[in-house]
Amino acid sequence: MRREAASLLDRTLVRTAGAAVAVIVLLLASGRAGVAAADSGPDPSDVGGTLTAGGDLSGTAEIDFLVNPDATYTATITVDGDQLVSDGVGQGSAHLYLDTTTLLDGSHSVVVSVAGGGAVDTVWSGTIETLNAPRGGVPTISGSSEVGSTLTATPGSWLPLPSTIAYQWERCLGGGSCGPIAAATGDSYVLTQSDTNAQVEVEVTADDANGSTTAASAPSPTVLLAGSSLASGAANGSNACSAAHLGAEIGSGATERVSLGQRATVHGELDCGGTPVAGAALDLSLAPARGGTPTSQAQIATSADGSFSYSVPPGPSRDITLTYNAYSGTAAPSAVATLALLVTPTVTLRITPRSTTNGHTISFGGRVLGGYIAHGGLPLEIEYREGRRWMIYTEVVASAATGRFHWRYTFERTTESITYSFRVAIPATGVAGYPYQPAVSPVRSVQVDP
Repeated sequence: MRREAASLLDRTLVRTAGAAVAVIVLLLASGRAGVAAADSGPDPSDVGGTLTAGGDLSGTAEIDFLVNPDATYTATITVDGDQLVSDGVGQGSAHLYLDTTTLLDGSHSVVVSVAGGGAVDTVWSGTIETLNAPRGGVPTISGSSEVGSTLTATPGSWLPLPSTIAYQWERCLGGGSCGPIAAATGDSYVLTQSDTNAQVEVEVTADDANGSTTAASAPSPTVLLAGSSLASGAANGSNACSAAHLGAEIGSGATERVSLGQRATVHGELDCGGTPVAGAALDLSLAPARGGTPTSQAQIATSADGSFSYSVPPGPSRDITLTYNAYSGTAAPSAVATLALLVTPTVTLRITPRSTTNGHTISFGGRVLGGYIAHGGLPLEIEYREGRRWMIYTEVVASAATGRFHWRYTFERTTESITYSFRVAIPATGVAGYPYQPAVSPVRSVQVDP
């Protein structure tokens, strides 16, 4: 990228060249001329997006606008007097997202503003109407986990208030696989012989005219026959011993890397001095490798030969802990095994157009799939290839709500026909609080003519 690199690298050279400072003016797709350096205000314009389009809103609404590209500004969305969104914008193009599902249904007063350089400009103000399905409910269950006992469900608090609430009880077997229990659709459920050695949870579906939302409770403790609960000191499995050996792997070792959406299998064996421990209950914890996801629990049982297996559901990177207590009365575990599942997310990239000339703008867009992006968004690097090396040109931020990112660039100094290669990357050092591994998008090329 030797010829256009002079343009692409000017911004990097500004930081390092001391007194020799070069300034790049990015010509945006709208054809706006660059704002003079003396004008340090945001100067928003070309406002659009679903937030401003009118009509009923549900889910995430977007507002797009242009700002003076010579600085970075702070943009905010205030709803009914409360600031709900705040984000840094720059590079001439701004994109903000409002999760309308956090608002009650009805009318709301919205003000979008951008501040910087001692100026505060209103980008857009108006009234929106929100129509969303109920949300927020966290179902819980109560009662004894013995065959013959009754479990009772509490649906939790939902907003807006649902017109109907439906219940479905589910039986969860070893490995975390849950399935509906036939005819168990009330707010209470009597445990039967079929639930022995399983766990039970309830799914609550809240409906109104604008949609439905389903949420599940945490599973109950393992269901046992009446009077068979492990008393203090009771053995956990046949041939139980305090010096048990718990051997576990994920895939073929202590760590496994998978792509987004793939499952991984935890497997191993439990023995005491070489003798299998059969019918033992092992506690399994799936904790996020970084912030952003809740810790989940499961319980699996060893088979007659002491072996066990558990299919980890798709999700982000997680730290996995297996714990075995040989006797119910012991506070400290008899054996522990730790494993790590590392998940690589998917990063998409599109560039339009793929062929252009000097003075025209190309648009970068794409998405980071997988979710769990923190409120401030996910920083990404736009990189170009210089020989065999990938060089960082600028950073963009993927939306916390959608994972999408946008950026524009205008070629100005290409002197002959040339093809440039670009990609978008999650920083190789990782991102604090983001529970996935570094990743890059597919490479995209652009043909530029003078």
